Amino acid sequence: MNSKNLPKTVNDRTPDRRAELLQRLLEAEPEEESSAKTAEEPPEDELEVLVFQLGKERFGMDIQHIAEIIRYVEPTEVPHTVTFLEGIISLRGRMIPVISGRKRLGHEPKLPDKKTRIIVIQDGTELEGIVVDSATQVVGLPRQNIEATPPVVVGAAAEFIEGVCEHKSQLIILLNLQRFLQFV
Repeated sequence: MNSKNLPKTVNDRTPDRRAELLQRLLEAEPEEESSAKTAEEPPEDELEVLVFQLGKERFGMDIQHIAEIIRYVEPTEVPHTVTFLEGIISLRGRMIPVISGRKRLGHEPKLPDKKTRIIVIQDGTELEGIVVDSATQVVGLPRQNIEATPPVVVGAAAEFIEGVCEHKSQLIILLNLQRFLQFV
């Protein structure tokens, strides 16, 4: 597939096409295999999530909040900020803050590699990036299978978890992006 024909952003697309466009962006990596299949229009009782890795855990976020997924770019550090802020990057002329998903969740730091991605989140007119180890696929999760955060999950990271769901014998932890992106 020619990457010149791929859309650069999905934020201006209809929700029905958002999963398909994100999937195409993921599949645009010619040197990497993607286990994802082309997304179809989701049933109303499914939540479409982008699945990504941080350490050994698989996380998911609602695709409605994702503007795009880009290869890792070294952010410019900003002194005297919160520890989980990697810095800022310029994305087509816009300066956006980039958060380390690993630091935000209390994981050990890891050097970026060829699978490292920045997931660009759109909140109204604001854009923010989250550095993840890899972004793997878009999946539809039946809403009735999504369970609340178990009460045994405690600590700072528990506030960022919206729920959990099993998909193909693997647990996906769903992030609460509103809390995850707060800087206070």
